[in-house]
Amino acid sequence: MKKISTAYIAKIALLTAIAFILYAFCKFNLPFIFPSFLEIQISDLPAIIGGFALGPISGCLIIIIKCCLKMAMTTTACVGEVVDIIVGIAFVLPASIIYKLKKDKKHAIIALVVGTATATAMAMLCNYLIAVPFYVTAFFKGSWEPLIGMLRTLYPSITRENFYALYLFAGVLPFNLLRLIIVSLLTLLLYKKLSVILKKEFSSDLNAFDPSKAEQTITVKNLKGTARLARQVSKILTNGDVILLSGDLGAGKTTFTQSLCKRLGVKERVTSPTFTILNQYQGKKYVINHLDMYRIENADDLYETGIYEEIENGGISVIEWNRYSELEEKAIKIDISLKGNIRTFEIALPQNKIKRKKSNRAEENFKDSENASSNMQEEKEKDESIDV
Repeated sequence: MKKISTAYIAKIALLTAIAFILYAFCKFNLPFIFPSFLEIQISDLPAIIGGFALGPISGCLIIIIKCCLKMAMTTTACVGEVVDIIVGIAFVLPASIIYKLKKDKKHAIIALVVGTATATAMAMLCNYLIAVPFYVTAFFKGSWEPLIGMLRTLYPSITRENFYALYLFAGVLPFNLLRLIIVSLLTLLLYKKLSVILKKEFSSDLNAFDPSKAEQTITVKNLKGTARLARQVSKILTNGDVILLSGDLGAGKTTFTQSLCKRLGVKERVTSPTFTILNQYQGKKYVINHLDMYRIENADDLYETGIYEEIENGGISVIEWNRYSELEEKAIKIDISLKGNIRTFEIALPQNKIKRKKSNRAEENFKDSENASSNMQEEKEKDESIDV
């Protein structure tokens, strides 16, 4: 887990560095629309991407660290940075939690809308309770006139009595909505591309699944590695394929099947068929038959249940503790063993599932052409020797 932790820290550090640069240097104001001290910046973008990919806590960490780094350059006695921490967390935390519940485009949009609304409301509240009272007291010695004077160009009718109504609803509210809408749109455009890199787990597998090998051993260090292996195996599956799973109780057979079914488009919850023998699920393309034959004494008992016919009808069949000997030759065999937190997968592919590598095929074709040329040359030499 040490390498995984190092990779996680590296990801957080990279996203935080980008967030800090955007926060400290890449910003601008729109003085003809908003007060000049309200600056448009998109430093919450790395945090929300980190929150979606690595979890809500990770997103909040990025917000907190980037603001703490900025405190060394503060011009607001750190009050501005504290407000930005609160507002940033109000954006990232609810959005990341919602997206974590269900990771699809619809819930990503819902998450960003909720995060934007929550953060905008929090920005108004923080300005009302923290920022404005602090600036009036600490910077203007209790006088409201300097602050009102800064806003009079935009809001000619502003006074002490209507200050908050104009500043919060004509300034802070639309300013934060605009800023967070920009961040949200960029998140929808960039997240899928960046999440592939951010979700990559370095060294969780000692080696990866290779569909060109008839037999291979793959070792994973956590349940996410098991899930990723299941996704890799799912890529070679076609209608009628059978996977035979074996291994001790608790080795991870059901976990593997759950990840496989999810990859194949199963929406419902996948559970162990220990007592039902057969559970069927509808995937995006195929029906998935999940069987557990542990309690079956012999194949004859299964023939009577009609389960074999279900397998013959097609779809993808995942069988634990197989009793059908005739499936052995044409099935993908996966044996799982568990030692501590390490899971070892012994995988054997039937001939029809082995994917020959293009490079190997090209090499073989080249060798074949060389052999053909050599044979032709030998035949020619023989013909010439006969002529002589």
